[in-house]
Amino acid sequence: MGNIKAGDDIFFTATMAEVLEKQGHFEDALMIYKILADTTPWDQTLNFKIERLKGLAEKSRRKPAPRSGS
Repeated sequence: MGNIKAGDDIFFTATMAEVLEKQGHFEDALMIYKILADTTPWDQTLNFKIERLKGLAEKSRRKPAPRSGS
């Protein structure tokens, strides 16, 4: 997935996912939201955020890397 790896010292909270999303780390935010949705299945807002982020993560994967000017 993104830059988050097992063993990283990170808190899996909705706030952390929101921060990552605002910074453009859509896949990392998506992973956290999925973990939260698994542990709190009654929170339907997480499912909405997951679906929205799936689209953003896909768009960011398709975006070509910036070209360096010479």
